[in-house]
Amino acid sequence: MVLIIVNRSKGWVEEANRQFGFTLWEILLVLFLMGVILTLATPHFSSAPNLVRIRGDQANKERIEGAAQLYRIDVGTYPLSVTDLAHSPMGVSGWRGPYLDEVPINPFNASQVYQIDALGQVK
Repeated sequence: MVLIIVNRSKGWVEEANRQFGFTLWEILLVLFLMGVILTLATPHFSSAPNLVRIRGDQANKERIEGAAQLYRIDVGTYPLSVTDLAHSPMGVSGWRGPYLDEVPINPFNASQVYQIDALGQVK
């Protein structure tokens, strides 16, 4: 594109060859920098789901252990299973639950249920 500017009062003519856009090197440089930034940021985002599962598992264990302590205060012994904290077990006197609204689901394996040992700790 050729741009011609004419100033009639001063009598001069200016020609300028103006091209708009980016060169190939500029585009490649921007793409390279974006790749470097994404490479540095990706490990931080990929570990987030695992961290959420770990924290969810810890929270579930703490809820179950707290509910087991309340169960022991009311009944006198620790529950045999986590379902005893959500639903009244047969033949148990002193149960004042439910101690849990629902049985927590293991975030790592939904088919695996939490187990309570003889001291009220979750395995």
